[in-house]
Amino acid sequence: MSTKERVHTIVDRLTEEQLNALLVILGSVDNSDNDVDAAMGILHDAANPDLIPLEEGAWGRAVAERYGNA
Repeated sequence: MSTKERVHTIVDRLTEEQLNALLVILGSVDNSDNDVDAAMGILHDAANPDLIPLEEGAWGRAVAERYGNA
């Protein structure tokens, strides 16, 4: 499954409230009436708990995989 397909799958499952929160986080809408911290908490339902531990060090692993251990 491509990244775009995964994003579409996740977005399709979000509620209207979660979509609004995502737009606030991405900076696509005026957030003067929204609390960004609260908006970020709304998205926890879309998280994959199995992948959260892999986030630690993900950038470093991706760089090492792409460019090798120099």
